[in-house]
Amino acid sequence: MGSLALPGRTALAATNTAAIISNTIAAAPSCLSYRVEGLCFFLYCSWRGCRIRTSLRVSHYVPDAIVSTYNAASQHPWGDLGAVVATTLTAASSTMLATLPDSSAGGMNTAAAMASFKGADAFGNPVGMFAQMISSGGVFSVPTTLAIPDTSEISGFLSNELPNIGKQWTQVPQEIASGVGSGAVSMLSGKEALLSAVRTLMSTVDAVRRVTQIYNTIGNIQSALSSISQIVGIINGATGGQTIFCPGAASMFSLHFSSELDAYFWRGVMPLEMLYPQAWVPTLGEVGTGVTTWGSIYPRTGEIIQGHPVKASAVLAERVNSIISRSNQPHIYARLKVNGGSGYRYFKQGTDPKWQMLYPVADRSCATFGGNDSLSLSSWGDGRTSTEDGYSWNLWRKYECCRRRGSYLYSIP
Repeated sequence: MGSLALPGRTALAATNTAAIISNTIAAAPSCLSYRVEGLCFFLYCSWRGCRIRTSLRVSHYVPDAIVSTYNAASQHPWGDLGAVVATTLTAASSTMLATLPDSSAGGMNTAAAMASFKGADAFGNPVGMFAQMISSGGVFSVPTTLAIPDTSEISGFLSNELPNIGKQWTQVPQEIASGVGSGAVSMLSGKEALLSAVRTLMSTVDAVRRVTQIYNTIGNIQSALSSISQIVGIINGATGGQTIFCPGAASMFSLHFSSELDAYFWRGVMPLEMLYPQAWVPTLGEVGTGVTTWGSIYPRTGEIIQGHPVKASAVLAERVNSIISRSNQPHIYARLKVNGGSGYRYFKQGTDPKWQMLYPVADRSCATFGGNDSLSLSSWGDGRTSTEDGYSWNLWRKYECCRRRGSYLYSIP
C-alpha cells in the first residue's frame, strides 16, 4: 500500500492539516486494534415472513479528536487551523472576561497572573469519519463552516451533573466532605445569572462569526483523505472482505472544545470545577497510579503543577478528554457522541482512551498516559519537547458494535 505518512518519530517545524491526516493513517495499523469479537443475531420481518439475520460483532479504536495544548494562541502547534481559530477566538475570551487574557490564570490584572497556565482545544479528526466514507463509497466533502460549541451541555449541569457530584461526595471521608461541602454550596450562588450571561456572550461575540470565513483557507486536503483505502485494507484483512466498522463520534473539524470560548471555567473565574471531590482529595482522578503520578485531572482548568512539559500537556489533554467525553459538564463544549440513528448496535462507545503524539514528534503508535518512570534513567517525554511548548495529540477511543439488520436478539459471545 502507498503511504502519505511522515517518517515515524520525525520532529516537525510545525504541523498542518495534511500532516495530521497522513500521520493518523500511518498509526492505524498499530492504534486501530481491529478485532472480530463475535456474531450478532437479529430478527428481520417483511411481508414475506420473518427470518434470522446475522452481522459481525467487531471492536476497534477510532481517532475521534485532535487535542492540542499551547502557551498562547499564536503559538498553537496546528498552524493552518488550530492557530487561526484560537487566535480569532481570543477576542471572544477578551469580551467574556472584559480583559485581555494572557498565559497566566485569570487575566493580566488578576492576583493569579503569575500562575502557570496553558490553553487547549479539541477538533474532530476527519479520519475518524472513515466509516461514513466507506458506506458512501468514498464520497465526502470538506465543510465550509466551523461548528462552534454552545451552552447546550452546561445548561443541564444543575439538574443532571450536580446530583452525580453529590453522590461522589458520599464516598469521601466525612471530615473532608464537611469541611469542603459548606463552601461548595455557596459557590453555586448566582448560577442562573451566570448561565444567562454566557448564553448572551456566546450569541453576540463577533469573533465567532469570523471563524467561518477563515476556515475556508484550510486548502485542499482531498488527496490526504483519499488514503482512507489503507484503513479499508486493514479491515478487509481482519473480516475476510467484509468492511464492517463502528462509526465513532468524530466529525470533520468540528470544534469540540476551545479554552478561549470556555474562558470563564478553564481560567477558574467561575470555579465550578471545585465542586468535585476529585479537586480536593489526593489520589482521586489522577493520571497514573501509585505514589508517583503525572498530575490530577481535576480541577479541569489550564493550571497545572508538572515540571516536565510533555507530561504537563498529557495531563491537560486528559482533562479535555474528561470534559468532551461526558454530558452536562460545567464548561462550554460540544460532547463527542455517536449519531443515535447510525444503524449500529453498540456495546462500547468511546471507552479506554489512548493517545498518539502528532507534534512535535509524529508517532506511528499509541500509548496510555501515566506510566511510572521514577526508576528509569530518563523521563517519559524526554527528547520530545517543543521549543514553543505546544503539543498536539490524537485521541483514539474504543468502540464495539455490529450493524443492525432487524430487531436485536442476542450476540455470541
